[in-house]
Amino acid sequence: MRFSICTDMLGSDSFEESLQHAKALGFSSVDLRAKLDGYTLDNIPYEEARVIKQKVDEAGLEVSCLSSWAVNSCSFSGPAKYDNYDENHHQAMEKVLDRLFDLADIFDTPYVRVYSLHRKEGFEDLSEADKDAEYRHNASILARHAEHARKRNKTILVENEPPTLSRDARELGLLARYADHPNLKINWDIINGWRAGEFPTLEAYEHVKGYVWQTHLKGANRAYNTIDEQHPHGLFGNFSIAGRDDFAHGPLMQAIAKHDPQATMTIDTHYPSFYQQDQIGEVEVVRLTKLHLEALVNGGDKV
Repeated sequence: MRFSICTDMLGSDSFEESLQHAKALGFSSVDLRAKLDGYTLDNIPYEEARVIKQKVDEAGLEVSCLSSWAVNSCSFSGPAKYDNYDENHHQAMEKVLDRLFDLADIFDTPYVRVYSLHRKEGFEDLSEADKDAEYRHNASILARHAEHARKRNKTILVENEPPTLSRDARELGLLARYADHPNLKINWDIINGWRAGEFPTLEAYEHVKGYVWQTHLKGANRAYNTIDEQHPHGLFGNFSIAGRDDFAHGPLMQAIAKHDPQATMTIDTHYPSFYQQDQIGEVEVVRLTKLHLEALVNGGDKV
């Protein structure tokens, strides 16, 4: 099992400097998303991508995954940007994926992170049958994209985000089983599940066990005074430093290491959202997070 780091979480606008930090912190691989010398993954030209890849090679690192925001892009407020049943949208996403697969060829990685279809307003008030119909439609579209990925020798990793139809581990598990495609795997952002109301437990992990190819790891504190009978762990409050937070990562880290050893554990701190008292420097937060999580995966206590 290996650890990776989203390079845009290392606090530098210089990609080369971010790679230097990653190397110094002991990473062997990196995830690419933004701060690619002025570009994001979703707008970088191919020629510039080749320059970025050369810098990765010169640093002695590998690219573990391309994390795109463009496939079924999330709307965290306001109306969704597309209709889940619009065939034109799905065809547009196929073109986006083709470009991402081209970039994956350049960066020599088989993995591209994507999102599920959006969660429409009033979804929670639907009947169970209507909810299931939405889940199955989502799975059919993602399976279609996974087949596209198979033809390009790639695998899509679907991440859970609160505004989507795979907002937590339970829904990710439904997607994986309904899609039933070997080129669709899961990027489980554990804390995103808490943001969506599902506290990450070993029971939650059972929904995705065997499908996890990547995790996004970060710390989190609960909101003040939210522990009650309905929420024994409290509600999500904000991102923070793993190991100095309100979430005990150990049991899940060890379970994933045992049952999904193929998973890359990617640190994605969400540092810009930290409270001021936790803003001790992006690189230092990544260093502390990596030390803490590596110790937990190896069965030790937090550092």
